Amino acid sequence: MFTPKEKNTTTLYCFSPPVMLATFIIEFGLAVYTYVKSKTNKSNIGIVITLIFLGVFQFAEYMICRGAQPLLWARVGLFSITFLPVIGYYLISKVKGDLKFVRLSAVITIALAFFLTFYPTATAGGVCAGNYVILNVKPGLYQFFGYYYFGFLLLGIWKALSGIKESSEQKYTRQALSWLIIGYLSFILPMTFVYFFIAGARHGIASIMCGFAVVFAFILTFKIAPIYHEAVKSPKSTK
Repeated sequence: MFTPKEKNTTTLYCFSPPVMLATFIIEFGLAVYTYVKSKTNKSNIGIVITLIFLGVFQFAEYMICRGAQPLLWARVGLFSITFLPVIGYYLISKVKGDLKFVRLSAVITIALAFFLTFYPTATAGGVCAGNYVILNVKPGLYQFFGYYYFGFLLLGIWKALSGIKESSEQKYTRQALSWLIIGYLSFILPMTFVYFFIAGARHGIASIMCGFAVVFAFILTFKIAPIYHEAVKSPKSTK
């Protein structure tokens, strides 16, 4: 997975452009599969949208590495991943039966996504590092984006944990929330390892995190989607 390229540098071949394209195909395929299966298991459309946005980001990275209008595709990629943490927060909130702050979160997300996409100087495009993509976002804005992104991920995990504690007698609720936490950790933990132990890859952290998120895509498709409707309709605790 991690192969030395030269002294003090590391090449992550699992994030090369061919892998980006393959990941895009896989995630779009999973989105189609989940949408078709939703007619029987009634999974939330938010799961399908999450899979689509994950795939869009991978395709945007691939196009940047192809040299095809890097500014346009950097904006497309940023637009897609900006929605991911809040959609996850919505899915968790729906299962938990507590939709507080979901609308406010959506407003914040839409405003940030459109700012990153359409404000002329928000981003200067993307650079293909050969094995991941570096998005050239204004430093202060990129820092804010990081706080926004990981803030919602941590908030989602906290809400899922509290939901598990409150739903001791709701089997599907516990299962759905547990798998959502596992899905989050499937890309947060390896991304954290990369951040702290592979300093040269920190500038491409968004690209690397979404590369690991293909595991989350499989968990969404085969573990969460089949039980999501049952989890949502389970009676919730009134505590």
